[in-house]
Amino acid sequence: MAILDRLVVEGRIAPERYDEVVIHAQRTQSTAEEAMIQLGLIGEAELLKYIANLYQTRFVGSERLAKAGVDPQLIRKIPRKLAKRLTAFPILFDTTSRTLSVVAADVTDDDVRQQMLFTTGARDVKIYVAREAAIRAAIAKHYDQDNRPFEMLLSGASSREVRTSRESDPVPGWGRVFEEKDGLLVHREPAKPLGAEPANDHAPNVASPDSPLETQPGSATMIEALSAAAEGGDLKVEPEVYLETLNVLVTLIEQLNRDCGGHATRVARLCQQLGDRIRLTKPQVQGILIAAYLHDVGVSNESHVTPLDVANDETKRELARRAYTAPIRLLEAVALPGTALDALRHRYECFDGRGFPERLSGKNIPLGARVLAIAESYVDLAHSQHNAAGRRLAAEDACDFLDLHKGTTFDPAVVDWLRHIVLDDGMQTQLLASRNRVLIVDPDPEETSVLEVRFAERGYEVMIERELTTALSRLDAENFDIVVSEVQLANGDGFELLTRMRDKGHTTVPFMFLTATRDQSSVNRGLELGAADYVVKPASAAVVAAKAGRIIEEARSQKPGGRGVSGSLQEMGLPDVIQILANGRKTGRLKVRSGRLQGEMMFQGGAIHDAVFGDLTGAEAVYGILRLTEGDFALDPNMEPIEDRIGVPAQHLLLEAMRRMDEGAR
Repeated sequence: MAILDRLVVEGRIAPERYDEVVIHAQRTQSTAEEAMIQLGLIGEAELLKYIANLYQTRFVGSERLAKAGVDPQLIRKIPRKLAKRLTAFPILFDTTSRTLSVVAADVTDDDVRQQMLFTTGARDVKIYVAREAAIRAAIAKHYDQDNRPFEMLLSGASSREVRTSRESDPVPGWGRVFEEKDGLLVHREPAKPLGAEPANDHAPNVASPDSPLETQPGSATMIEALSAAAEGGDLKVEPEVYLETLNVLVTLIEQLNRDCGGHATRVARLCQQLGDRIRLTKPQVQGILIAAYLHDVGVSNESHVTPLDVANDETKRELARRAYTAPIRLLEAVALPGTALDALRHRYECFDGRGFPERLSGKNIPLGARVLAIAESYVDLAHSQHNAAGRRLAAEDACDFLDLHKGTTFDPAVVDWLRHIVLDDGMQTQLLASRNRVLIVDPDPEETSVLEVRFAERGYEVMIERELTTALSRLDAENFDIVVSEVQLANGDGFELLTRMRDKGHTTVPFMFLTATRDQSSVNRGLELGAADYVVKPASAAVVAAKAGRIIEEARSQKPGGRGVSGSLQEMGLPDVIQILANGRKTGRLKVRSGRLQGEMMFQGGAIHDAVFGDLTGAEAVYGILRLTEGDFALDPNMEPIEDRIGVPAQHLLLEAMRRMDEGAR
């Protein structure tokens, strides 16, 4: 909290925003610095530079840390659990001086220095400041081979909302290795241990020749390169940024026709999975994704036909002949990649040579075109009622329908890969008709468009309503897994929507507020009415989608006939759990287990009346339980009223617990 206090005293942060930062840090289990950045009160570069100057060190920005290459041997020296506990990540080890360079969220934490010295055997440790979320993303990338936290962070989302996965395939190009010589960063191959076998040709730690951090003699040192401002004057963008821009723009276009909403995003996601499974190169996959996003640009709803439609209907074949060049002609000046152009131009070729425009057959059809044709046809079968089958099909039925055209319209191998992806890998929950359904109620098209993109990326079927009455009608007619609503609606408000929902019998559908109404009385009212969460705009759409997923899982984990909830502390931290119970004025016994450690907190009307943790009771037991960050929790709502033996509001208990943990860390 020291940095927050300083910034408030110096007038950089308004005093009235202080409590907001503290509460946000509690809810997200992050530092005050991270909370300030997420709330948009100060820019990342400005804050890191301020901290670096304050503590006489340097800083490393998130974008630079995302591109940094780190010696895999150095990563192996430092256990993942230690790096995660310290929120510190190694970036360089100077073998000559035996000096270890690390980035840490708290450069004043002497435990970082001591633990790193002990673990690596270094003579000295240099600590540079970095954003907490970026360090966690670096840990996920280099220890778990999961780049999603960095992707979310650099797009404006909180990486704490994304859980790492050890099942992800290593990303090509990771593990580039550098060393410092005479103050300069130069590329080198990783040193081979004595007696080691020759490196495998497919090892992921071979340095990329065009590594973004490789420097030439006379240029900046590594830390200077990492902390320098990113150049952007030439308007060049990374492929990921380019693809994300296409995703958003095409989604906005598709909103004009609700029947096609999310179509391009679903096709692109499936093309990505097929490309990864076939092990195409990254540029190949990116080219196919561009084609997937653009394949319907300039094509009217009446002219929209899939390769499967073309194979079954001569009339639609003629429509496709007239319209298939529309994206290429409209974007002629853009100079699309060759892979994208080939996929767009030849997606109506047939494997047996009966297609158009060039009657190519078999492997002569560009692979991107074969992948796009199958992905588009599958998505149409699984999501549209106006397809070749005449109805929306379940996953297995859609695959069976495509099987009828193996070897004639489609490449048999790609059809088999598709079946494996959507059935055997459990992707059904994300891509198919059984996916989660969300109803977004908000009168602002700009807000809902961005939110729809993020939900669609997570496999949700999204429905949007602008006013209270139509939202209620939609709820009566269809089933939803969650409702996300603004407070201010055209003919009522979100509070009335929630109340009337419950009165009409929709008692099990979770409700989440996403609103510009931020006064405390509205927050309290929303939670008192039973909302699962109350999120204030502006909020990252990716974070909102992640929270919605968590709420749905919690709702499904409730015990039959009761209101009990259970979950993992890794998915929802105890401060967040306590905030929800307190604001919702819940009653019940919250049981927490972490290995052999067990504790209980007894809630009465949102207040913690008593707690037990080993030999500790009362407030001291609460402070002990709040130190647990791993394990699970369960709320048993069946509890008899008990006397208030603590007499301290839950918010005050949380603040005192954080203060004690902060002092203990020092």
